[in-house]
Amino acid sequence: MATDRQIAANRANALRSTGPKTAVGLARSSRNAYRHGFSCPLPSDPVTLAKVDALAQVLAGKQAKGEDLMSASEFAEAQLELLRIRSTRTALISKIEFISLSTQELRRLVALDRYERYAHTKRRRASAKL
Repeated sequence: MATDRQIAANRANALRSTGPKTAVGLARSSRNAYRHGFSCPLPSDPVTLAKVDALAQVLAGKQAKGEDLMSASEFAEAQLELLRIRSTRTALISKIEFISLSTQELRRLVALDRYERYAHTKRRRASAKL
């Protein structure tokens, strides 16, 4: 059980650590998840949708309907997301000068790893449903 003094200290710390408060700070932090665009779902343009549908049809079979086709679509989306992440990583690595490597470039590569793990998890879950 926390004492009254600990509760007061926790409340005081919470007031100080609530994130940015200025308009500039709020604007900057609101864009953090969109640096690479991987926090958003795949774009719903006709080309991407056609790729997802074609891959799902191959995975589920021509006559598949309902839940099988939905699982195959989830798998196809995750696979295309993985390909997109890997191509972005390749482009970043090709631009990096390893002699003068900055921490910002390393952070971007680490962020790509996080998105790749998430896409792997989505693909694994979808394949379990198939």
